[in-house]
Amino acid sequence: MYRTAYVELNGTHEISGLSSGPNDKVFTYMNVDFFPHAIMPTLTKIFNMNYERVIIDFGIINTNTLKEFMRCDVRLAVCTYSKWNADALSDFIDFFRSNGINQKNELKLLFNLVEKKKTISHCSIKYPVVCFPFLEDPFLINTCHFGTLDKISERNKISR
Repeated sequence: MYRTAYVELNGTHEISGLSSGPNDKVFTYMNVDFFPHAIMPTLTKIFNMNYERVIIDFGIINTNTLKEFMRCDVRLAVCTYSKWNADALSDFIDFFRSNGINQKNELKLLFNLVEKKKTISHCSIKYPVVCFPFLEDPFLINTCHFGTLDKISERNKISR
């Protein structure tokens, strides 16, 4: 419905897998313009292209990308929670706290659960939390996931 751009502003280059050409600077998939391998000057150009929605994949937030992340209207930090990376999650949350980012900044943590029937206790996490259901294949989303997707996409209804 909206003219949308997805900007991969990180070094993973994972989104290129959706492209038909290996070196595309921009490609369209499912009516969304994808910009793989983007850098900050690319982002500035995209903002001037009159997109109604710009989704920016920052990858791992760090001191170089934090300022731009905090300028976004909707800030979702996608986290993976598992036994083997609990320390990484603590470091991530400490990074936000040490940079003065708190609940007032309207940051939401979106957890992708990597283990079936796994839940997290978010009473110790002082940020709003939404848990995405475990997905065997994250590229195969069916109607049973739509309620969760609606919950995530409605910015004013995300848990505060």
